[in-house]
Amino acid sequence: MSYIVPVLGETIFVKIGNGATPEVFAAPTLINTSRSISFSTSTETDQLIDLENQSAPAQTVRRVTATDCKIDGEGMVNRGDVHEWLAWAQGGLIKNLQVTDGTWMVEGPFTLTSFQMTGERLKSSTCQITLEQAGAVTVTEV
Repeated sequence: MSYIVPVLGETIFVKIGNGATPEVFAAPTLINTSRSISFSTSTETDQLIDLENQSAPAQTVRRVTATDCKIDGEGMVNRGDVHEWLAWAQGGLIKNLQVTDGTWMVEGPFTLTSFQMTGERLKSSTCQITLEQAGAVTVTEV
């Protein structure tokens, strides 16, 4: 028998750089429930005409014009960290991030594009964040 080896959700770490030299990366306490990383592309579409039979259907071709990377995270928020997240959301800062499960790594500059804090009576508050690519990212095998 041969089974798939899954990537367990809790092994995906989003690490934020501290901007020092050398830069130190640490996983924020906020991303403790769910996390996701997604890649998307922007494309340009053309239709190529059959020159020998111009009444035949054209063939659609697409060319990638840009790539993008987005990270979403969610979890219970630590009261002591809220000000730092709010300052990042208000400041428009770009920070270096690493996302890894220990076998691959995505690394590059990201900006915080969404910070949402939700609270209900007698429950712990949770936050949702979105971090979007702010420059070239690299994908490497670890």
